[in-house]
Amino acid sequence: MIRKLSILCLSIMFFGSVAWAADSAGNRKDQTVRLGMKSGIHLMYLVTSPFVLEFPGEDFTIGLVYGSGKLESTQTSTTYDSDSGYSAVSITDTWIFTTSELTGRYYIGNSFNIPFGVAMYTIQKNDWKHSDGTIWDLDYKMTQLNLGLGNEWTYDWGGYLGIDYFQGGSKLSDKVTVKQTSGTASASSESSAEKESTDINAFGGALIVTFGFGF
Repeated sequence: MIRKLSILCLSIMFFGSVAWAADSAGNRKDQTVRLGMKSGIHLMYLVTSPFVLEFPGEDFTIGLVYGSGKLESTQTSTTYDSDSGYSAVSITDTWIFTTSELTGRYYIGNSFNIPFGVAMYTIQKNDWKHSDGTIWDLDYKMTQLNLGLGNEWTYDWGGYLGIDYFQGGSKLSDKVTVKQTSGTASASSESSAEKESTDINAFGGALIVTFGFGF
């Protein structure tokens, strides 16, 4: 019963959105600027919760996206001491993610569109420790092309809701910078620090939602 009710509510919201935004193209044309937020099944968007600034149009929309956030991961290992025996040691790594994008949308009809853009994603980690005791600051930057498929409804009252069903990415370039902050330098530890930052593929996602209000 609860499942059927949930499906019914989602259906009402979806078809209601389409009905309220029957003239999305005209509503976009009447707006000059709009502000929003973006999230979805996409690692960079989930971590950074970026803000969106867009300049909408009937056939094209261009915009800027920016956000920053932290991703923490905890690793637990077991150590042995002759006096105290076995004990668990937890280490928490904190990665700082930054999203910067120049985006565009080409509309095919009223709401269906092709989102595209150029993105720069930055991932930083300070105080990364190598097994030889050296400590490093890591800075990784990637530039990629984004391309997807989606729908976007612009309502008569000014709000808008976009759903990108799929977004793929193609890496254009990347750069890693490592800086030793403690310990004795060695080629192996520097190589490990660089590898820690570069085992990253282009980012993609699905069901990416953008919502906000236009003026």
